[in-house]
Amino acid sequence: MRPPLPFSASFLIRSLHTVAIAGSCTIALASLCACDRPDTAASPTQAAASEAAAPQPDPLIRLSDDLRRDAGIQVAVAGPQAIAQTLPVHGELVSASDRVHRVAARYPGVARQIAKNIGDRVSKGETLVVVESNDSLEPYRIVSPGAGRVLERHVNVGEAMAEQTLFVIGDLSQVWAELAVFPRDAARLHPGMEVDVRLDRGSDPQRAKIDYIAPGTDAQRRIVVRATLDNSDGRWPPGAFVNAQLIVDERNAAVAVPQSAVQYDEGQPLVFIETDGGFAARPVRLGLQDRAHVEVLEGLSAGERVVIANSFLLKSEWLEGGHDD
Repeated sequence: MRPPLPFSASFLIRSLHTVAIAGSCTIALASLCACDRPDTAASPTQAAASEAAAPQPDPLIRLSDDLRRDAGIQVAVAGPQAIAQTLPVHGELVSASDRVHRVAARYPGVARQIAKNIGDRVSKGETLVVVESNDSLEPYRIVSPGAGRVLERHVNVGEAMAEQTLFVIGDLSQVWAELAVFPRDAARLHPGMEVDVRLDRGSDPQRAKIDYIAPGTDAQRRIVVRATLDNSDGRWPPGAFVNAQLIVDERNAAVAVPQSAVQYDEGQPLVFIETDGGFAARPVRLGLQDRAHVEVLEGLSAGERVVIANSFLLKSEWLEGGHDD
């Protein structure tokens, strides 16, 4: 006859048997610990030592050169930057009226030959249409009074003409952006003020200056503000709608970064700076900002290298590494 097993060993066997039926070894190990170890809480000294011995997250995000290149990580030096206070407005492109010519016949007659069509380029003095005079029955030429493009044509071969407009010729190397401004905002504007004009949100802006503000007497209607755009490359077609940012004030920030450099963690703005060992998250306090840049009031010094492209990838790595406090 076997001698009785000690309490702890018999309890372990029963526990293992129960676990074997349930199919879990984890419960057996827990039962063993409950029996063989005194039920005492760790002392504060032991808890502190255990916490100190636990592995701490690396404060730096370390990337190899290849991974950094593949991720498209780009850095720039933080420093002074002009921050503009802007007023967003909308408007439309129109032909500059002082560059548009309306061409009519000098004498009544019949069109015998059409030399130009809508969209054609013309030079000053180039023939537009040949007309047979009603009086002399002799042909004469109607020529373009200036260089540009044919914007409109209102005559066909064989048609009689008198004083009506036959062609509209426009020099589109410059166009007007006519912007609509609320009367309450118009008092802040003046000729010579700069404005950034865009065809759409993703396009590059062209900076121009306000050269005309229409008088307004109706407080309920918008006031037209005009800026002249260089259109030598033809990217600003008359009739297109535009977005614009009127620059009503501009201040020089001692430290600023591109908008793309700023990430947020539970509402707290932060940037990632480049150090000798890797990249580190840096909480910051922001100030003025415009479409391109944001002022940094605290947390960053001029001369520090900041991630300005794909910093959201570093944020994801930072959060996964346990740096979320």
